[in-house]
Amino acid sequence: MSRPLVAAALGAALAIGADVPLSRQAATFPPLSQLPSTPFAVQDASLASAGLRAGAADIAWIQLLEYAGHGLPELPEAGGPVSPSLQKLTMRVVSLDPRFHRAYLYGASILGWEPGVNRPEQAAEVLQECLVRDPGEKLCPLYLAALTFQKKGDPERMLGVLESTLDDPRAPLMMRPLLANIYKKRGDYRKSLALWEIILDDEREQNDHPRAVKQITELKVLFKP
Repeated sequence: MSRPLVAAALGAALAIGADVPLSRQAATFPPLSQLPSTPFAVQDASLASAGLRAGAADIAWIQLLEYAGHGLPELPEAGGPVSPSLQKLTMRVVSLDPRFHRAYLYGASILGWEPGVNRPEQAAEVLQECLVRDPGEKLCPLYLAALTFQKKGDPERMLGVLESTLDDPRAPLMMRPLLANIYKKRGDYRKSLALWEIILDDEREQNDHPRAVKQITELKVLFKP
């Protein structure tokens, strides 16, 4: 990261992290040596050395969302080969701030259930880290249980666990479309349709509204009550 960009990041972190809650005080943060190797090491070190670990985590979170939003591209590691980076970028956020609840759940959801990703072992590692670093987060053990049922070939119990979390405000919004896709693939068009209709009615999920309209149209053809 260039010096001008570091300065801009510092300013953003000051703005984002000016009102840091007690749960994000510096005393709760692990050392920077625990950060995974990513192309953002200089940025993280610069912000952390300025006492802005919480702000650095907020910026890392935004960069994780941008990375996922661009279709999970591969990022070059400094001095190393190109490698899949979703788990590392997730762990970067929670290493900067161990109580960044959303990052554990968001990263694990993509790793565990996003079509084309299929990295349940990495999802489990993220959630196990959550159990250690943020034991008060009640959804992490539930997601870990869902991954266990998936590994055991018990999709019904896996889906049941994930469904039970959908109304929790901490659950990632992306879990609804993920489950809707799983149900459609299994031929359970009724449940898939119901989830897409909920998504379409939820203002928080406006980015998924065009996809919801398309899926609802398709599913109404496939599902005839």
